Amino acid sequence: MNNNPSREKSKNNGLPALLAGLLMLCSACGTTEDTLQGTDREVSKRKAAQVTDVILVEVHVDSDRNSAVDLEVEINARKHPQSMYLESVELPYKETFVIPKDTFIPLTSTHVRARTNDGASWISCSILYDGELVVSHKSRGNNPRADCEKKFQLGPG
Repeated sequence: MNNNPSREKSKNNGLPALLAGLLMLCSACGTTEDTLQGTDREVSKRKAAQVTDVILVEVHVDSDRNSAVDLEVEINARKHPQSMYLESVELPYKETFVIPKDTFIPLTSTHVRARTNDGASWISCSILYDGELVVSHKSRGNNPRADCEKKFQLGPG
């Protein structure tokens, strides 16, 4: 038996330090997780698309003005094609389309067009598949027109 009280004390001094370190580590992980969960619902959509059998196609249009005209979206999917035309739209514009992965190469192309008519100096468009940017275009000048197209292609090129 050890009768040295300072030796017993030194054994117990390490335990609170260890517990404090573990507590800090756990709280940091929880804080990080809470922060990530609260940042963006789009991350959840992307994860859902990866787990489920769908492709999320996001279309974005923006400009230095607050509206665009002649917005056209064509989503060429083998079984589930979608298209839309809006004569006028407020900017920034964002729309998400859901394409089922129920066939080989379910999505063959996506095309987005829009233009300005109110003195804008630029307009841009972008297409994202499952949250990943696949194409973007920015047009400048008098009555600029944005035109984005992504085609699926087998092989090189």
